Amino acid sequence: MDTLWMALRVAVSLGVVLALMWVLHRRATKGGLGVAVKGRGRRSAAVEIVGRQGIGGKASVVVVDVEGERLVLGVSEQSVSLLRSGPTPAPDLTIVTGPVVLPTEPRTSAPTTSADRFRAELERQDHAATGLPTGTPAGTATPLPMRPRGRARRPERAVVPTAQQLQGSVLSADTWRQAAAALRGRRAG
Repeated sequence: MDTLWMALRVAVSLGVVLALMWVLHRRATKGGLGVAVKGRGRRSAAVEIVGRQGIGGKASVVVVDVEGERLVLGVSEQSVSLLRSGPTPAPDLTIVTGPVVLPTEPRTSAPTTSADRFRAELERQDHAATGLPTGTPAGTATPLPMRPRGRARRPERAVVPTAQQLQGSVLSADTWRQAAAALRGRRAG
């Protein structure tokens, strides 16, 4: 009977601890415990540090945006003082109301079909990539050095060392046998 009561008490205690952890987790993620979660709830103020510049040992100037206002603060080891304030500047946005014309390179002779335009563009890119002037045919350029293929690229197979080569090495089985025998000798003596 005592075992049943003990198991019941342990189960209830575990349930209380788990419920308490769940409640604390929910409150922490909602910002209820003073944890400022950006963009959630009333408690989280939108504070954004725009820039910071050190001006001395432990002194700096900090530019901060808070709720639509830009503050320039002087921060030292002992205090924070307001140097200047004003409205947050609007971001530089360009509103496009019409079609955008992209700059293009002038063509000397315009190809007539899309295949001709594609071929001309490929030739232009090919000459630009190899560094050849546009008047030089691609076949007259000196070839690039190539890495050798086949066996020269593959590493040689490792040679397994013999027992004589491993003599005294940590990899040698004889070294481990000698160490075990030395330990057995100490225990016996």
